[in-house]
Amino acid sequence: MTSGGRLEKLARTRQLYTGEPFSVAKNAMCGRDNRHPIHTGPLSQAHLEAEVFAKLCGGGQWWAHPLGLSHMQSTTKSAVVHLDSHTTFGSGIPYPRSGHALDKLLPSADPGVQVNGVVGLRVVGIDGTDLHLTLTDSECHLVLRGIPGTDWAEELDERWRRYEKAEAPPLWQQPKLTTFEDAHIRDYPETWTDERGLDWLGSALLRRIAIFQTSSTAYSTRSWITGEKWIFELDTVRGIRLEHDVFLRRLMDPVWGLPLSIEHQHCSCRPEQELGDSRYTLQCTYDLVHRGMNSGVLQLRFRHGPGVYAGGTRIRLEELGSPTKWLDRVLPEHSPDVASSSRAPGAAGSCDEESR
Repeated sequence: MTSGGRLEKLARTRQLYTGEPFSVAKNAMCGRDNRHPIHTGPLSQAHLEAEVFAKLCGGGQWWAHPLGLSHMQSTTKSAVVHLDSHTTFGSGIPYPRSGHALDKLLPSADPGVQVNGVVGLRVVGIDGTDLHLTLTDSECHLVLRGIPGTDWAEELDERWRRYEKAEAPPLWQQPKLTTFEDAHIRDYPETWTDERGLDWLGSALLRRIAIFQTSSTAYSTRSWITGEKWIFELDTVRGIRLEHDVFLRRLMDPVWGLPLSIEHQHCSCRPEQELGDSRYTLQCTYDLVHRGMNSGVLQLRFRHGPGVYAGGTRIRLEELGSPTKWLDRVLPEHSPDVASSSRAPGAAGSCDEESR
């Protein structure tokens, strides 16, 4: 294979993990140490990225891409998170993803109770559609990149006034950690310690955000943290093979993936069992741990069965701009559990779809 052909192959593999456009992935691989093709950030950077991942990717909404992030770009000391345009809740009314991100991330005090948002998060700049974030007393850096037309200044000002009116002091412009934030850490020491033990995991997954789309058959992905365990539920509709081995293989790839090993597994897949005919939701559960010294458990719950969340979902995802090729793979119109119609006239695929 020529050096150019090898570079293109590496760039295509990087796309599977990051979701970057091909030209960006190819440029990122030029001159890189191919043994470590995706950067690992220092502790403070991992902390910031894990907090952002946990707050933004919990689930309970629909987005154009799994977990609401179209793709991710990163270096050792920085990260750029590309947000989807909108999110929808139970009502189905679109809500700007930029506003949703601020609602989840911006720290404000609930005096005497807790701090909402990310403790220590600070806004340090706006550059067009880029919102620059950091943590107090650190050099970490993360950019939230909104879609064209995103007005971060207006959205920040609106929330500042809203929180002040609600007597919930906004904290994202304070130069140091506030007494509210100090008290939050002091009052919830076990939760704080458990979550810091998962920072490495959240950061590593965020930097590989695209595998939830490129390497999974799930149409719905949710996550939450319980103690020292970060749990993901991935739902695959009946009629589509539950190919969790592909996801696990890429997640644990020795070069591109995470240094994880399977500590426990319970798999409902059996060769003699036709999963597509099951009337029940089956679940294959995997607990994965770091092969070295890092603490925490990643639990993956691959669920397969009747479309509990799927009814009408394809139409909603089409309206949000989900890539057609992905929808055809995870929510095909012929599936018995997918209430769909012909592609909505105004729905457009994303640039990610064109780059693949």
